[in-house]
Amino acid sequence: MYILGINAYHGDAAAAIVKDGELIAAAEEERFNRKKHCAGFPTLAVRYCLEEAGISISDVAHIGISRDPSANLHKKVLYSLTRFASLSGLIASRLANAAKIRSLRDDLSRALEIPAADLGGEFHNVEHHKAHMASAFLVSGFERAAILSIDGFGDFVSTMWGAGERNRMEVMGQIDYTHSAGALYTATTQYLGFPKYGDEGKVMGLAPYGEPRYLEQFRHIIRTRDDGSFQLNLDYFRHHSEGVEMTWDEGSPVIGRMFSEKFVETFGPVRQKGEPLEKRHEDIAASLQARLEEVVFHLLRELHRKTGGERLCMAGGVALNSVMNGKALLNTPFREVFVQPAAGDAGTALGVCFYIWNTLLGHTPGYVMQHAYTGPEFRNGSVEAALKQHGIPARSLTEHEVVEYAAEAIAAGKIVGWYQGRMEFGPRALGNRSIVVDPRRADMKDILNARIKKREPFRPFAPAVLEERLGEYFEQTHPSPTMLMVYQIKREQRERIPAVTHVDGSGRLQTVSARTNPRFHALISAFERRSGVPVLLNTSFNEDEPIVCTPEEAIQCFQKTRMDTLFLGNYVVER
Repeated sequence: MYILGINAYHGDAAAAIVKDGELIAAAEEERFNRKKHCAGFPTLAVRYCLEEAGISISDVAHIGISRDPSANLHKKVLYSLTRFASLSGLIASRLANAAKIRSLRDDLSRALEIPAADLGGEFHNVEHHKAHMASAFLVSGFERAAILSIDGFGDFVSTMWGAGERNRMEVMGQIDYTHSAGALYTATTQYLGFPKYGDEGKVMGLAPYGEPRYLEQFRHIIRTRDDGSFQLNLDYFRHHSEGVEMTWDEGSPVIGRMFSEKFVETFGPVRQKGEPLEKRHEDIAASLQARLEEVVFHLLRELHRKTGGERLCMAGGVALNSVMNGKALLNTPFREVFVQPAAGDAGTALGVCFYIWNTLLGHTPGYVMQHAYTGPEFRNGSVEAALKQHGIPARSLTEHEVVEYAAEAIAAGKIVGWYQGRMEFGPRALGNRSIVVDPRRADMKDILNARIKKREPFRPFAPAVLEERLGEYFEQTHPSPTMLMVYQIKREQRERIPAVTHVDGSGRLQTVSARTNPRFHALISAFERRSGVPVLLNTSFNEDEPIVCTPEEAIQCFQKTRMDTLFLGNYVVER
């Protein structure tokens, strides 16, 4: 039985397909149409999933989308009636969005260029946060666990928590629109001069440069309750009274200004994009991050009290906050944490599949998501064709030669493009669509930014470490295979890997296993034999665009940047 899951009409449109409870493929639309965080219908991602499964849409028994216009309907109606005059434009926009969700069958038929009558599968609307919860718990491998879904908003809810056991999930509580920890983080991100959708990670990277001097102000803006929930002081926001302009069309999402004038009165003038960062901005970022952690850990401690057990599953956009994730085991009673690798809205496509398979159809969970390599793979024949098309000379090597030659290049200080195997699902490059360099060079961060990435200088780069050597370099030993944890690097190791050591001594790490990515593991091992260091700096293979998907895109990125060497499967290209 095939099940197709879709996230559409919202940021990070994506598709996933499951066969008899096993994940076959999952990918974001942005990787195919090259529009970051694409918010339309995932036409190309759906086509990829069907192609990877080797089927047509007529073979799919169930089709689901991670939105349910009927969820929390009475709350939506009441809210709309009490605020219709001031929010009429916003309400009209959301009604139009709901109409799109209801037209899933028509949009899918247009995407696949077939009559709607030929779509024989049963259609499902899965509530947004239930899809998030399913995406984490049902693929975690845990028989029982506490579950937290936390993001901006989805289906009139910002946060949902509960407990999972086998194929069932019990919702124990939720926080409705207009109160949202994700909205607070987005509003502050905008205020700090980072207006693009998905810029919250920049503020997370800025926070360690500051001190939490504004923590009391943020405690006034978002207050916790005894039951674990939280509430915004809405005087600091626009979304509840004026409405916020939101564009969820075929391109990148656009969200209007969320903070109010009272926010500006409290923190001072708004930083405009491109203006210099001041100490005040760093301190605001630090205070925001500290308060987010207080709020979420308060909720998690209460969730643990209600559920017992030591296992936690998390998803939702806020669960992409790897600094918070890394501290969860230190600040709550939980001892194991699983964060779904595509924890943002893209991952709800996966959640829909397993919600249908396990919860609606009653199958016992069997699939465990041990890695995020679920995207397209282009084998050496496709690579060779792309190289010929671009007229680029390349050498073909054996697998052993590829690993050894790449390790030699990295140890010599070269910037290496590493394009191998199946593309990653989620926002992180995990050794298949990566740029890798020597972490021992303190200047490598600046070199990467000058020659390729063009990122803000305060943003850190990530260490990829052999899983079996984790405890030698980091203070915590819980594996982090999908780069969604930040740990403190041991003091005695920081000067050995300065390029991946953030200003506070931390690193957003990826633990690399020989079981899940043997070639990347072999590369790091080969580098260690030359350097004595079982760590590489790993950053995404892109330059201000979505991570590359095809060999052609990898070649184009190589050509327009100052990368030194490119490894495409078993081929090597040098300047």
